[in-house]
Amino acid sequence: MRTLLLLSLLFAALPAAAARRSLSVDAGFKKADLLIEKGEFAKAREELDEALGELKPDDSRRLRYHERTGASWLREGNIPEARAAFTEALVTLQRLKLGDEYAAKAYTGMGLCLRREKNDKYALKFFKKALAYRLDEGTRMFVEDQIREIEGEPPVPAR
Repeated sequence: MRTLLLLSLLFAALPAAAARRSLSVDAGFKKADLLIEKGEFAKAREELDEALGELKPDDSRRLRYHERTGASWLREGNIPEARAAFTEALVTLQRLKLGDEYAAKAYTGMGLCLRREKNDKYALKFFKKALAYRLDEGTRMFVEDQIREIEGEPPVPAR
């Protein structure tokens, strides 16, 4: 009877522990976003790596991890590392069949990497793919501007 009681308490505690880990991961992502905005890219990647340690292989937040890591490398100017991270993001979204804002941002990030590598023709494909996903208005306008610029069209006046 005592063993049964202990087991029931243990099983009751498991969802609570999982919820705490989930909140911890989400807090880590928020902290990393703030660090990226402040230009503290190495610290942001440390925070992201810590969050990754809590994620199971099939956790959809792996896409966010790779996209945010790529964004930090891109903002730091390290294009090879950024491109590798965005590639992992795109592999993850295909493997897990995802389609959220981080999918769009991963395509946008890869497009930016390709533009920095002077490969506008290939970048155009990634920017157009990003538009297939739900983007916030600012990112959508940015992607549309990138497409227009690559296609040689004049910029749209400030909106």
